[in-house]
Amino acid sequence: MSSDEKLPHFCSQRYLPADLASEAIRVALEENSDNFNLYPGLSLPPAGGSPPARGMGPPILVAPSEEAIGSRLGLFTGKRWKPGKTLRVRFLSGGTHHVRERVKHYANIWSNYANIGFQFVQSGDSDIRIVFLSNSTSWSYIGTDALTPALKGKATMQYGWFNDQTPEDEFSKTVLHEFGHALGCVHEHSQPNSNIQWNKPLVIASYYRDQGWSPEQVERDVFHRYSRADGVTATGFDATSIMEYPIPPGFTTNGFTAGQNTHLSTHDIAFIEKMYPRVSRTSAAPASDLETGVFNTLSDTSPSATSRGCRTIVNFSKSYPSPPKLIVGLNFLDFGNSRKLRVQSRVEIVRLRQARLKIQSWADTTQHASGIAWLLFPSEDRDLQSGTFIANAGHTRETVVFDHEYPSLPKVLVFFSSLDIDQSTNCRVRTYASEVTTSSFKLNVETWSNARLLEGEVSWIALPADKKGITTGTFSAGEEDTTGLSNQGKVVFNGSFTKAPKIFLALSMVDTEMSTQTRIRLSANSDPSGKQMEWHIDSWGSISSYSAEAAFIAIDG
Repeated sequence: MSSDEKLPHFCSQRYLPADLASEAIRVALEENSDNFNLYPGLSLPPAGGSPPARGMGPPILVAPSEEAIGSRLGLFTGKRWKPGKTLRVRFLSGGTHHVRERVKHYANIWSNYANIGFQFVQSGDSDIRIVFLSNSTSWSYIGTDALTPALKGKATMQYGWFNDQTPEDEFSKTVLHEFGHALGCVHEHSQPNSNIQWNKPLVIASYYRDQGWSPEQVERDVFHRYSRADGVTATGFDATSIMEYPIPPGFTTNGFTAGQNTHLSTHDIAFIEKMYPRVSRTSAAPASDLETGVFNTLSDTSPSATSRGCRTIVNFSKSYPSPPKLIVGLNFLDFGNSRKLRVQSRVEIVRLRQARLKIQSWADTTQHASGIAWLLFPSEDRDLQSGTFIANAGHTRETVVFDHEYPSLPKVLVFFSSLDIDQSTNCRVRTYASEVTTSSFKLNVETWSNARLLEGEVSWIALPADKKGITTGTFSAGEEDTTGLSNQGKVVFNGSFTKAPKIFLALSMVDTEMSTQTRIRLSANSDPSGKQMEWHIDSWGSISSYSAEAAFIAIDG
């Protein structure tokens, strides 16, 4: 990108007016007493604390004055939420189902690293409130500013250019950036150590031409840089941060540039982990700390259950010191063939003792039943790493980089957690991992024949190949005994277990013809002695032929 090309969309950071500063301080301290930052030279206030360790930390409470950029309050507070909190997020208006789901997906990436959660609600009180418009403007208030009473019931975040055709990288870049603000992060070029040598006349002209920004707004959102006197400390400037704007050639007088950042950088991850710390990670939790379970729409008999969607509360076997990690995978499909096959599974909220899971279809899909398996592991366990990938027709392969490198080649399992397949084609889709190294792997999604995958979400989990008390693998229909629509086989554990292990099963391949319904169900029974597992891939009804593959994890009970 050169300086004479049209600028991409940018975030216009939203500030509270100066007359709300005292209220912002009050709610920030009520939310998190560690939010005190001290202005050098002032006496110690009633409560103490320390500023965050990097320049993505909390900004000043009010916008720099357009008349006097240098004016400051004497005492600044941070804007961090209380670590471990689950923030309630509500969509106020706008946004299609697809757009809202993409926002949910990328917002939750922050929770992979920060001890903070997001619960998306349809009504009631909320901490973050989102609107979707078509005005080419996206913004967010910073951290706990959203709690200020004057904003009650009003939008605290806006997206101004999303639609169903928005590329995945644009969703990733924009949602991660705005939710970074919502967690208390400022623009990276504003941190004390940025020291960017701006070509100010060119930058002002470009932002006016492409964004309609006034010189004062460019001064506030682009040129302004915090100092340590503002209570913002920093290490090195990170040009790859998700909080950094693209800086094209010509925008600086010394040739410095920054590209389009679409993912969290390693510095972003390290910072947010410090900002919202979890309890200390252990090198390896025992396999017995892992939990598994299943849920399907037929088991939800609550009044709120519908053919479109069902929820369940999962109660853990114990209370964890911080919210554990949960991953889900599809293990049961029963859908008509006259409409698109649409099914989505979600971990909506995770607390110390329980989680809420959801299965849903949407639009005109005919869902008779569906089901999922879930797997829990402690968030402090460095051995197990997990994540998700969204695939569509234009994006079917992704390089996944582990947060922590393994000392030797790990095992990687992948499986579907959501599917959206065109009804006019066969349902033929498969996911698998390849090119596994100690630091990364390739995640692949394939279709064949005339199958058309509109969108699919794949979950993955990685663990040491020699992890004690865990056996993993795959099996497929037709692999062993087949009787009509029933497929079954055995996995011998070779002395790995002394009693029946806990089992997690999820679909990694589905192959059914469009002329029949998609009906597949996974199940397994373990020998009480722990010597082997008998698995089943079954279908029923009018289906004429099918094939399927599943990933499994067997865990010492």
